[in-house]
Amino acid sequence: MASLKLTKNISNRFGCTLSEFWKALEESPNSMGYILGALSELFLKKHLESKGYEVIRIVEKPAGGNDAKSSEARGDFYVRKKGSKNDAWLVIESKGLKSNSEFRGKKFNNWEKVFRFLAPLAFPKKGIKTTIYKKGYIKYTKAKIAWKANHSGKRFPAFSWNRTNPGPISCDLTGLWKNRKDLELYLSSLPPKAFTEKSYRNCCGAVAVLETHKPNRRAGAKTGKIQAAPLVADFCVLAIDLFLRTGKHEFVFANPHELSHSPTSPEHLYQNYTIDVLIPNKKKARPIISPPWYLGYKDCVKKTKPKYRKLDPTQVDHRQD
Repeated sequence: MASLKLTKNISNRFGCTLSEFWKALEESPNSMGYILGALSELFLKKHLESKGYEVIRIVEKPAGGNDAKSSEARGDFYVRKKGSKNDAWLVIESKGLKSNSEFRGKKFNNWEKVFRFLAPLAFPKKGIKTTIYKKGYIKYTKAKIAWKANHSGKRFPAFSWNRTNPGPISCDLTGLWKNRKDLELYLSSLPPKAFTEKSYRNCCGAVAVLETHKPNRRAGAKTGKIQAAPLVADFCVLAIDLFLRTGKHEFVFANPHELSHSPTSPEHLYQNYTIDVLIPNKKKARPIISPPWYLGYKDCVKKTKPKYRKLDPTQVDHRQD
């Protein structure tokens, strides 16, 4: 009965059969990505409500268009504890993982390329975090000097990376292999199909990278610099759906102020962060989540203390009413 109702709904809405509808999705990556994004939002809302939170959807384009979009509500949901009477909300942004992290541009199409990617994570050099921090600060300094040359007397935002978790990569693969030779032997012994797009798409390739994907062309409020990534101040908490790599709609959370910002524009986040790397048959299937990422929303809020905001009625999506 449910199947017949679904088929009828699709026929009425799209003028096609269920099989034609599915074929259209398969042949249109953009459509498939949009559906997955919508599902991520749906499951995130259900997840937060099950944990005792009130969740109100934020309208994508309020009356008046983009000009009416509040800078304090550039996320998907307003969230607060159920029963709370305080006008104190956290704006939550829902995103998924990058679908082609492993194979775009033939990135990992042979074991040597995968080796070059994994080796620094499996055998980090002594003082590597300090090195990453310094490299980020050097990029920042160059960008600051170039910007101030054209904006005399104006202030460039400060560099605020966390020295404990600098840069966009947070995973730790130490202890999986004895040494670099052991890693080389492991990767070179894998069959050629482990490095193909098909295997990577099915999460059975040499690696499965949990990498965020947040394309969003935004201009910095203070500097006017434009980058294809959200602003740090756009939302209070970032929620990432791990479905594309774990097969489950499960979420990890981060306070954007705890993430390393773009080194060349401190008002922007990076577009991509690597949360973890799964190694089929070598590393446990479950991802290992480390700060600045958190498995639980409550844990993220408690430990990182994001700033609350007031609910703006003009930004509420009333289609949920």
